[in-house]
Amino acid sequence: MYKYREVYTDIKNNILTNHYRAGSLMPTQEELAEKYSISRLTLRKVLQMLGDEGLVYSKQGAGTFVRPRMADSPDEILPLNSPIGVTYSHRSQEISSKVLHFDARLPTPLEQKNLNIEANEPVYEIKRVRYLNGKHYSFEHTIMPTRIAPLDEKILHKSIYDYLGSKNIMMTDARRVVYAEAADAETSQAMGVDLNCPMLVIEQTAYDQKGRAFEYSVSQFIKDHSKFVFDVHRQWY
Repeated sequence: MYKYREVYTDIKNNILTNHYRAGSLMPTQEELAEKYSISRLTLRKVLQMLGDEGLVYSKQGAGTFVRPRMADSPDEILPLNSPIGVTYSHRSQEISSKVLHFDARLPTPLEQKNLNIEANEPVYEIKRVRYLNGKHYSFEHTIMPTRIAPLDEKILHKSIYDYLGSKNIMMTDARRVVYAEAADAETSQAMGVDLNCPMLVIEQTAYDQKGRAFEYSVSQFIKDHSKFVFDVHRQWY
């Protein structure tokens, strides 16, 4: 991976995980260039990429700032254009999980395609309900190649992304498809809703800092319990 890409990924993760807080002044270009052992020219390229994504902005003579995001409401889910999970989008609230299924098996053709893996590569299959402040929040069906990192049920009761981060696996990009779907019998029982109740669905393929697909998941949300946010930033040249 090119050095600028590594630096971009690290700074972006620091912003998304609130290490660099929204609205705050970032370290100076001299400090960042020294920290990452890169030239000012390379750093400016990194800051330009972050600026194009709407994550930072510069003020002449003042420095580079983390761009404030729209105010969150208690029932709002993660922004659709940010590669972070519910633990980060609801840092001040109580998040818990109930594991319904955890096993390893061979992937289906669809999972092979989305994860770019062979038919004989084993994957974890995870089904769990996420709770926000004690209330049903989402029903997650996750597929992950077993080679990514060893998992156990204890890990699944917490944030999988936090655990992967401890293994230096960072989610930096994701492809998300959003649609509506009627709750089937499994979803109905897991989420405590009526059969055929309308559900909001996010189908996601997640990529790490090396560009590898490491997760394919389908998450379902009760229609009147969730809100979606998408910030649009126009690039000017």
